Amino acid sequence: MKIDQSFRKEFPWKGQSLRVGFVLPEAKKKISASIAHMSRETIRHRFFGIKNGFTDRELKYLTEVDGYNHFALGIEEAQGEERGVAIARLVRDDLHPEEAEIAILIIDEYQKSGLGTFLMKFCLLAAAERGITTLRFTYLPENTAIVKLIKRLGNPVKNSLNSDYTQMKIKLERENLEMYFNELKDFFA
Repeated sequence: MKIDQSFRKEFPWKGQSLRVGFVLPEAKKKISASIAHMSRETIRHRFFGIKNGFTDRELKYLTEVDGYNHFALGIEEAQGEERGVAIARLVRDDLHPEEAEIAILIIDEYQKSGLGTFLMKFCLLAAAERGITTLRFTYLPENTAIVKLIKRLGNPVKNSLNSDYTQMKIKLERENLEMYFNELKDFFA
Protein backbone atom coordinates (compact mmCIF):
# COMPACT_ATOMS: atom_id res chain seq x y z
CA MET A 1 0.00 0.00 0.00
CA LYS A 2 1.26 3.47 -0.79
CA ILE A 3 -0.52 6.72 -0.01
CA ASP A 4 1.57 9.32 -1.81
CA GLN A 5 1.16 12.27 -4.17
CA SER A 6 -0.17 10.03 -6.94
CA PHE A 7 -2.90 8.55 -4.73
CA ARG A 8 -6.35 9.47 -6.10
CA LYS A 9 -9.49 7.35 -6.26
CA GLU A 10 -13.13 8.01 -7.13
CA PHE A 11 -15.77 6.16 -5.11
CA PRO A 12 -19.54 6.19 -4.50
CA TRP A 13 -20.72 7.58 -1.16
CA LYS A 14 -24.36 7.70 -0.10
CA GLY A 15 -25.66 8.70 -3.52
CA GLN A 16 -22.72 10.96 -4.35
CA SER A 17 -19.61 10.38 -6.41
CA LEU A 18 -16.60 11.46 -4.37
CA ARG A 19 -12.84 11.44 -4.93
CA VAL A 20 -10.19 10.89 -2.26
CA GLY A 21 -6.61 11.91 -2.87
CA PHE A 22 -3.39 13.40 -1.62
CA VAL A 23 -3.70 17.16 -1.05
CA LEU A 24 -1.72 19.12 -3.62
CA PRO A 25 -1.06 22.88 -4.01
CA GLU A 26 -3.88 23.06 -6.59
CA ALA A 27 -6.35 22.51 -3.74
CA LYS A 28 -5.87 26.04 -2.34
CA LYS A 29 -9.00 27.39 -4.05
CA LYS A 30 -11.21 24.48 -2.88
CA ILE A 31 -9.91 24.69 0.68
CA SER A 32 -10.47 28.43 0.71
CA ALA A 33 -14.02 28.06 -0.65
CA SER A 34 -14.91 25.27 1.81
CA ILE A 35 -15.21 27.65 4.75
CA ALA A 36 -18.47 28.95 3.23
CA HIS A 37 -19.93 25.46 3.76
CA MET A 38 -19.13 25.33 7.48
CA SER A 39 -21.17 26.54 10.41
CA ARG A 40 -19.65 28.69 13.15
CA GLU A 41 -19.68 25.61 15.38
CA THR A 42 -17.72 23.52 12.86
CA ILE A 43 -15.19 26.32 12.40
CA ARG A 44 -14.85 26.79 16.17
CA HIS A 45 -14.39 23.06 16.77
CA ARG A 46 -11.60 22.86 14.20
CA PHE A 47 -9.86 26.21 14.63
CA PHE A 48 -10.78 26.96 18.28
CA GLY A 49 -12.23 30.32 17.32
CA ILE A 50 -13.89 32.35 14.59
CA LYS A 51 -12.37 32.19 11.12
CA ASN A 52 -13.74 33.87 8.01
CA GLY A 53 -11.07 32.73 5.58
CA PHE A 54 -7.48 31.62 5.13
CA THR A 55 -4.38 33.74 4.58
CA ASP A 56 -2.01 32.93 1.72
CA ARG A 57 0.47 31.66 4.33
CA GLU A 58 -2.15 29.31 5.83
CA LEU A 59 -3.14 28.00 2.39
CA LYS A 60 0.49 27.33 1.58
CA TYR A 61 0.88 25.39 4.86
CA LEU A 62 -2.34 23.43 4.23
CA THR A 63 -1.52 22.43 0.65
CA GLU A 64 2.25 22.36 0.19
CA VAL A 65 2.92 19.26 2.25
CA ASP A 66 5.91 16.93 2.01
CA GLY A 67 3.82 13.77 2.41
CA TYR A 68 6.08 12.35 5.09
CA ASN A 69 6.29 14.75 8.03
CA HIS A 70 3.15 16.58 6.95
CA PHE A 71 0.60 14.38 5.22
CA ALA A 72 -2.83 15.53 4.04
CA LEU A 73 -5.64 13.65 2.36
CA GLY A 74 -8.72 15.36 0.95
CA ILE A 75 -12.13 14.36 -0.34
CA GLU A 76 -13.94 16.31 -3.03
CA GLU A 77 -17.11 15.87 -5.01
CA ALA A 78 -16.28 14.16 -8.29
CA GLN A 79 -19.06 15.84 -10.28
CA GLY A 80 -20.50 19.32 -10.66
CA GLU A 81 -18.47 22.05 -8.99
CA GLU A 82 -16.18 19.43 -7.40
CA ARG A 83 -16.11 21.25 -4.08
CA GLY A 84 -13.89 20.05 -1.28
CA VAL A 85 -15.88 18.28 1.43
CA ALA A 86 -13.33 16.86 3.90
CA ILE A 87 -9.66 16.90 4.77
CA ALA A 88 -7.47 15.02 7.22
CA ARG A 89 -3.87 15.71 8.07
CA LEU A 90 -1.03 14.26 10.08
CA VAL A 91 1.79 16.52 11.25
CA ARG A 92 4.80 14.77 12.78
CA ASP A 93 6.01 16.09 16.14
CA ASP A 94 9.57 17.46 15.75
CA LEU A 95 10.58 16.40 19.28
CA HIS A 96 8.88 12.98 19.16
CA PRO A 97 9.10 11.79 15.53
CA GLU A 98 7.07 8.64 16.26
CA GLU A 99 4.11 10.87 17.19
CA ALA A 100 1.88 13.05 15.01
CA GLU A 101 -0.97 15.48 15.52
CA ILE A 102 -4.04 14.51 13.52
CA ALA A 103 -6.86 16.82 12.46
CA ILE A 104 -10.01 16.16 10.46
CA LEU A 105 -12.42 18.71 9.01
CA ILE A 106 -15.68 17.92 7.21
CA ILE A 107 -18.09 20.50 5.80
CA ASP A 108 -21.45 20.49 7.56
CA GLU A 109 -23.43 18.82 4.76
CA TYR A 110 -21.24 15.69 4.95
CA GLN A 111 -20.91 15.42 8.72
CA LYS A 112 -22.34 12.34 10.45
CA SER A 113 -22.14 10.37 7.20
CA GLY A 114 -19.14 8.20 8.11
CA LEU A 115 -16.53 10.25 6.21
CA GLY A 116 -14.65 10.99 9.45
CA THR A 117 -14.24 7.28 10.12
CA PHE A 118 -13.31 6.67 6.48
CA LEU A 119 -10.60 9.38 6.53
CA MET A 120 -9.35 8.31 9.94
CA LYS A 121 -8.72 4.77 8.68
CA PHE A 122 -6.64 6.14 5.80
CA CYS A 123 -4.72 8.33 8.24
CA LEU A 124 -3.98 5.41 10.55
CA LEU A 125 -2.58 3.45 7.59
CA ALA A 126 -0.60 6.48 6.37
CA ALA A 127 0.80 7.01 9.88
CA ALA A 128 1.97 3.39 10.07
CA GLU A 129 3.60 3.73 6.61
CA ARG A 130 5.54 6.71 7.92
CA GLY A 131 6.73 5.08 11.15
CA ILE A 132 4.29 6.99 13.34
CA THR A 133 3.07 4.92 16.29
CA THR A 134 1.10 7.48 18.31
CA LEU A 135 -1.54 9.96 17.17
CA ARG A 136 -2.47 13.03 19.15
CA PHE A 137 -5.83 14.79 18.86
CA THR A 138 -6.41 18.30 20.15
CA TYR A 139 -10.03 19.37 20.45
CA LEU A 140 -12.51 21.48 22.39
CA PRO A 141 -13.97 19.61 25.39
CA GLU A 142 -17.53 19.83 24.03
CA ASN A 143 -16.60 18.20 20.70
CA THR A 144 -18.13 14.82 21.52
CA ALA A 145 -18.13 13.67 17.87
CA ILE A 146 -14.32 13.50 17.73
CA VAL A 147 -14.18 11.70 21.08
CA LYS A 148 -16.55 9.01 19.76
CA LEU A 149 -14.47 8.65 16.60
CA ILE A 150 -11.20 8.36 18.54
CA LYS A 151 -12.59 5.72 20.88
CA ARG A 152 -14.12 3.75 18.00
CA LEU A 153 -10.79 3.49 16.18
CA GLY A 154 -8.24 3.31 18.97
CA ASN A 155 -7.60 2.96 22.66
CA PRO A 156 -6.82 6.33 24.22
CA VAL A 157 -3.56 6.24 26.16
CA LYS A 158 -3.47 9.78 27.49
CA ASN A 159 -6.06 12.42 28.09
CA SER A 160 -5.04 15.86 29.27
CA LEU A 161 -7.29 18.82 29.83
CA ASN A 162 -6.26 22.42 29.89
CA SER A 163 -8.60 25.36 30.27
CA ASP A 164 -9.18 25.74 26.51
CA TYR A 165 -8.82 22.33 24.93
CA THR A 166 -8.35 18.60 25.47
CA GLN A 167 -5.67 16.31 24.08
CA MET A 168 -6.01 12.58 23.63
CA LYS A 169 -3.48 10.12 22.25
CA ILE A 170 -3.92 6.69 20.74
CA LYS A 171 -1.33 4.04 19.93
CA LEU A 172 -1.58 2.35 16.54
CA GLU A 173 -2.53 -1.30 16.94
CA ARG A 174 -1.36 -3.84 14.37
CA GLU A 175 -4.61 -5.85 14.38
CA ASN A 176 -6.66 -2.72 13.67
CA LEU A 177 -4.30 -1.64 10.90
CA GLU A 178 -4.66 -5.00 9.16
CA MET A 179 -8.44 -4.77 9.46
CA TYR A 180 -8.52 -1.19 8.07
CA PHE A 181 -6.25 -2.17 5.20
CA ASN A 182 -8.59 -5.06 4.33
CA GLU A 183 -11.58 -2.70 4.47
CA LEU A 184 -9.84 -0.20 2.15
CA LYS A 185 -7.86 -2.58 -0.10
CA ASP A 186 -10.00 -1.75 -3.16
CA PHE A 187 -8.58 1.77 -3.01
CA PHE A 188 -5.08 0.41 -3.52
CA ALA A 189 -5.86 -1.99 -6.39
